Amino acid sequence: MEDITDLLQDANAELKRGRVGVSIQQMRNRLFLRSVLPSKVDGKGATQQRVPTGELATKSGLKRSVNLAHKLATEKKLESFDWSNWLKSAPSEQSRAEVQTESQTVEAWVQRFKVDWWDDKTLDTTAQKSQAKRSWYAYEVQFNRIPNQKDLLTVDLLVEVAKTTAPGSKPRHEFCQKAKALAKFADLPGIKKLEKVHTKYVAKVPKLPTDEELFAFAEKHRHDGRFGWCFAALVVYGCRVSEVYSLVPTGDGGTASVLTLKQKGFDPKPRTAIALPFDLVERLDLLNVQKPFEISEGEDYDSDAAKSQTDMFNKWLQKRWNGSTKLSNKNVRHSWCIRSIFDPKFSDGLAARAAGHSLALHTSTYANAIEKRDMEEQAKLLRGS
Repeated sequence: MEDITDLLQDANAELKRGRVGVSIQQMRNRLFLRSVLPSKVDGKGATQQRVPTGELATKSGLKRSVNLAHKLATEKKLESFDWSNWLKSAPSEQSRAEVQTESQTVEAWVQRFKVDWWDDKTLDTTAQKSQAKRSWYAYEVQFNRIPNQKDLLTVDLLVEVAKTTAPGSKPRHEFCQKAKALAKFADLPGIKKLEKVHTKYVAKVPKLPTDEELFAFAEKHRHDGRFGWCFAALVVYGCRVSEVYSLVPTGDGGTASVLTLKQKGFDPKPRTAIALPFDLVERLDLLNVQKPFEISEGEDYDSDAAKSQTDMFNKWLQKRWNGSTKLSNKNVRHSWCIRSIFDPKFSDGLAARAAGHSLALHTSTYANAIEKRDMEEQAKLLRGS
């Protein structure tokens, strides 16, 4: 058995510098993790305990144990540690070639990527924890597109999976985006092949009902069930569905305070939304706030709880909507954005800030509406009107 004493000391020093809260210990020819953990019996209390890694005290075993140390630290942060997941029997001896092959599979690289991804996250608040969980889920969904997780991870394999999605589609964009991150992490050769199939994606605005239909529906169902106020607020203020639970009209309702949720790595921050049209504030009784779910502080935002409410909200809408075209609560926001484009009092920059997204996203998503507005304005100038 090779002597890894110096390497073990270096590994533990690195874990200590990174404040991982887990160390690696050698006992005879096996490696164990050591950390403050709950009781194996009742899950209560917290004492220094050993966790078997199933790894031999070798250089390769030490490398895998370091990854496991980060995985354990992540589970502790997320409060998802479970002894039953760690007290499994050690793997049987394998040949060096088998071990090498196993360490290069999709499954193995995804696990390493996951440990590294979580290790870099700040998880001090409820919002940070819930946003991180949903962000990782987006990676997991894309990695699960790879049919055989036991295959060796190669760029050619990732390209093959990418080609199962339509060019220019959102699924193609999202898979390639996540696959490139995994390929770079694994330092795979030939990443340019993946970039070639990563076709440009621009969000398409679905066919929408007329403003008259939306306004009439909002008025008819304003006091109908749990989500009447929420729907009316979406129509008037144009926020994201998940943001409406934080929206509070200010003053006469011409503006409203709302938390912007699409901020990677940051707690939701307040922005000012604008009522459009303003006359609907009184007509829809929006100053009389009635929400089934309240978000008051950005750091307390729980995306899982918000999604649960949003799913119920959409069911509420589908039971009642019988307009000229299909409608989901997520698409109501598009109507506000297009309405702002044709309102001469709104600049594109102001509309984008009120909607809580970048000007670049605003102009690319609503390019057709912006072009139509600009052409109509130019036509008026040419007519001299």
